[in-house]
Amino acid sequence: MKYKRHVYDRISNEFLLFTLATLFFLKIIIYSLVKSEVISFSLGGGSDAYYYDAYAQRSINIALNIWPVILRYLNDVNLYSRDFVSYIFLLLNMLVIPITVAKLAGIKISVNQKYYFYIVLICLLYPTLYFFTFDIYRDVFMVLCFLIGCVVVKAALTTKSSLIFISLFIVSIIIGWFLAALRPYLGVAFIGALFLWSIRFTKRKIVFLSILYLLILFIANYIGVLEPLTEYRSGFEESEGGSTLGLSFSNPILFIPNFILSFLGQMLGLYVTNPLALVLLLIETAPFFFMLIYVIKNIKWADKFVRFLIIFFVLYASVWLIGNDNLGTAVRLRMYNYFAIYISFFYILKLKNLSLKRLQVVSS
Repeated sequence: MKYKRHVYDRISNEFLLFTLATLFFLKIIIYSLVKSEVISFSLGGGSDAYYYDAYAQRSINIALNIWPVILRYLNDVNLYSRDFVSYIFLLLNMLVIPITVAKLAGIKISVNQKYYFYIVLICLLYPTLYFFTFDIYRDVFMVLCFLIGCVVVKAALTTKSSLIFISLFIVSIIIGWFLAALRPYLGVAFIGALFLWSIRFTKRKIVFLSILYLLILFIANYIGVLEPLTEYRSGFEESEGGSTLGLSFSNPILFIPNFILSFLGQMLGLYVTNPLALVLLLIETAPFFFMLIYVIKNIKWADKFVRFLIIFFVLYASVWLIGNDNLGTAVRLRMYNYFAIYISFFYILKLKNLSLKRLQVVSS
């Protein structure tokens, strides 16, 4: 039986490796075709790459976030090239980000090749992140910064030294501040999760916290705390593309139903309007949804780091699900939520497997 299992695992790993190599090769080909303008496509939500390039080359002087400032600095020291930055993003997307996600999940290729290959496969299959490697969008850089921040947070929450914890905690706050300079509510959610990771979860407590969470959002909306977000959302109705979901939070009574519909339409991508949206639903959302359910079912395995990721997930989603009403923008905003669940899923899976092995050793 063990021999058959070993043969099966070997064949499975070889197939996964072949799939990864094929996908790696195809992505390079597609990237080359897009860069040579043989093919083109858009996820919607507008393109800000031209603005970033114009600011970097001092054609305009209004910086909406810190990313164009970084590009201008690179240009000032003769290190800026629009194509070169794009090539770096491709490298980050295909190598650095998958490896970092695997590290955060605690999966080592020398210990469990299958899980490692699955993590890399999920990252390589992620079409939205790949799309943003084609130009100097800030999204790939932001995902990398978010993952680096998670690496620091994980180190802080797993260390036994108080001095190291304090030092890494301060570094985490600095990274959160930098994320806020890239996208304000991303950094605020990251920093907020740093102070709330001690909240413990159980299946029963999740139900209670979910009800409490919706109640707090309802009250906050009713008294006008969320008015800046709802006003920003209403702006999508006046834009050229219009509102893609058509949900309004102007009626306080309908806030919770509309918030749930926003989650279903934007986070889960169930509002399918074109073939591309269907592709994203199958490739991006389906694995995410499966992993999200698994994390919820196995929430008792959540340690400090997983709790941080889950709390970040809730805080960050709370802002953009209310403030955004464009599906094209939603696919780029939800990337951090997806990666938080990817990491949590494999992290818990690893913990459960280790526990099972220990039980087998004890019983034998």
